[in-house]
Amino acid sequence: MPRFSDSQPSAYSHTRRGFTLIELMIIIALVGIVAAIAVPNFNQFINKSRTQSLNNEMLALVQYARTTAVEQKTFMRVCKESGRWTVKKTCTDTAKVLRRLDIPSGSTVNPVVTSVTEILFRYNGTSTDTTLLTCQGSDHANGYTIDVKASGSVRSWPRGMTNSTTSMTACQ
Repeated sequence: MPRFSDSQPSAYSHTRRGFTLIELMIIIALVGIVAAIAVPNFNQFINKSRTQSLNNEMLALVQYARTTAVEQKTFMRVCKESGRWTVKKTCTDTAKVLRRLDIPSGSTVNPVVTSVTEILFRYNGTSTDTTLLTCQGSDHANGYTIDVKASGSVRSWPRGMTNSTTSMTACQ
């Protein structure tokens, strides 16, 4: 037996297509709220990623200098220049650049001891004792520390740490 609603058309039964203006306004408002929450977190994520990437590149540059010094049985230097770090045999303007890392604007890679302008690696892999800080602006909580020991050991500490127990307090 057919149901009443199937056999008789109702005054309220008409096919609707699309969305009403109110439904579209509600969806746009919800998308706006989600975007307002997500965008600041996304920007922070991007800055953290940039800092980590710069730290990894600097770590690779320092390790490259050590490896090259041992392989070529010569002295190699990681030289701090204006806006970049380079690997050379001597830190002079005329020396051949073997590798270079340009520091993006807003980021810094600085030695803790501000008078340090180069890291020397000897032919046996030993080095000068140096600590480098990688930061985005002055955000030390998301910065990284690279320790270069006199033995030639090169180590990067986790985000916001200067060693296994001490947190970073500044980006200098």
